[in-house]
Amino acid sequence: MEQGRCNLDWCLALLDGLASAGVEQVVLSPGSRNTPLTLATVLHPQLEHHVAVDERAGAFFALGIAMLTRKPVVLICTSGTAVANWFPAVVEANQQQIPLILLSADRPWELQQCLANQTMDQIKLFGSHVRAFHQLPVADFSRTAMRRLRMLGRQLVRESSGIDAGPVHANISLREPLVPESLPRSLSVVEVKALTKPQLLLPQEELHSLAAILSGKKGVIVCGPGATCAEVLYLGEALGCPVLADPLSGLRYVSPGAVISHYDLLLRSKANAVQLQAEWVLHFGGTPVSSALQLFLGGQDRAPYWWVDVCGRSMDIPGVMVETLSASAQGLCQQLLSLELPPPAADWLKSWQVLDRQVEERLQQLDLPLEAQVIRHALQELPAQSLLFSGNSMAVRFLDAYSGVHSKDIAVYGNRGASGIDGNLSTLAGLASAHRGEGKVLGIVGDLAFFHDLNALALARDQDMILLLLNNQGGGIFDFLPQRELPEYEACWRTPVVLDYMQASAAFSVASVQVRDMDAFAQAFSRAMAGEGMQLIEVVIDSGHSNELHRNVVAQWAN
Repeated sequence: MEQGRCNLDWCLALLDGLASAGVEQVVLSPGSRNTPLTLATVLHPQLEHHVAVDERAGAFFALGIAMLTRKPVVLICTSGTAVANWFPAVVEANQQQIPLILLSADRPWELQQCLANQTMDQIKLFGSHVRAFHQLPVADFSRTAMRRLRMLGRQLVRESSGIDAGPVHANISLREPLVPESLPRSLSVVEVKALTKPQLLLPQEELHSLAAILSGKKGVIVCGPGATCAEVLYLGEALGCPVLADPLSGLRYVSPGAVISHYDLLLRSKANAVQLQAEWVLHFGGTPVSSALQLFLGGQDRAPYWWVDVCGRSMDIPGVMVETLSASAQGLCQQLLSLELPPPAADWLKSWQVLDRQVEERLQQLDLPLEAQVIRHALQELPAQSLLFSGNSMAVRFLDAYSGVHSKDIAVYGNRGASGIDGNLSTLAGLASAHRGEGKVLGIVGDLAFFHDLNALALARDQDMILLLLNNQGGGIFDFLPQRELPEYEACWRTPVVLDYMQASAAFSVASVQVRDMDAFAQAFSRAMAGEGMQLIEVVIDSGHSNELHRNVVAQWAN
């Protein structure tokens, strides 16, 4: 068999293995060395493909799809620096335990370490950021090799989507010619046999020991980013304790119940923090965004503190000893809910709820920063089953402090694993492409995050989504950090970007509008909600005035 056809059949066998384990989505970038992989993807009857010219944007686009579907998404690119452009998204996928399958094309061994063009060392390129690495030889058409290759496809899915989900990398050596002399007349559909995924439960002895400590005591449940298990809300109600829900947990926008949303402000009061001392803490998900909540949790040094993590990893909250409960969040909640756990005195949860309502009532009376007004209005207007993506820095902090609670079943996402500002628009575009809910898709990012991922507009313009660009002329988060007192602060830390965002969006044929006040935003948002395709609303912020208003709000509780 000629080499070009051998390469194609080799890649088809690998994709057959992936498809047989349930893979459906592939994001590929153009290149020569990856031609057999790209051609196999295009020909495969069970795979849907997306083309991203920029590998970095493509990787974050794939991250967004996998983030929503929780199914592995395949990435394909050519050799050389193309592979390295995946790195930021791979890091984020590792941190958030998002399944990605990385298929990088490479030169064969005879072109390695001899100055061959577009060739570098791709072996174990992503180091500890991937769950597994596989180096594939040049195509071998033997029956044994083809069988093993199909099994490797299923193995990659298992390695990427197991209990400790994350990215896996297969580096594939491909020898020229890369284009076959003939194509297969037809391809068979492979049988899909889904892989099983165990749900880890606590041993009965450990479960009853935990239940004995929780019963009848004043506890606090913390839901950080990624803690999307709705059973946590039922557990909070059953235990009569508050559920402090980070906005990126998504649990703020499902059912109010025991959810407390304004902890970032109410816990800035020392009197409140003392009054609300807990007798135990049960923590799901990652580290919360709120620094006030982190400080409060660090002060619970007399309370048993458990972090629930299915992989049995470690978490550190400075000031307390955190013990890991190696169980799935859903499994543990169901185990505890199956027991009769007497709640503490009714006034424990009520005391939190009263303070939370007082904060909300006070916010309705105060002059809020424009960013806060925009976020509150957008959440109020979003229909049920919408999707919200929040950028990092000030976007997620304003969402945390001001968003409140809603009963709209809004799914919330963010790149909070490594908290970078790169790839935000690409991730949002991937989420939008996979969204099947009846509601809208809304993204909120700052101007630097928008600038950093400008290429993503080529992917995002085809998606039905609304993007709120909070333009505070640079890295506004540094205005609240000690760096603001340093020389050359504006040039080296805040770094305002000279860019006309309206012209930039027009270059990608994206509908856009610029607003500077709340009335104009409300009208623009109403039009965007009725529109189709990508809708960009640039909200120009007077950062000095906004910072003053935000500090005034915080001062209402800081003492």
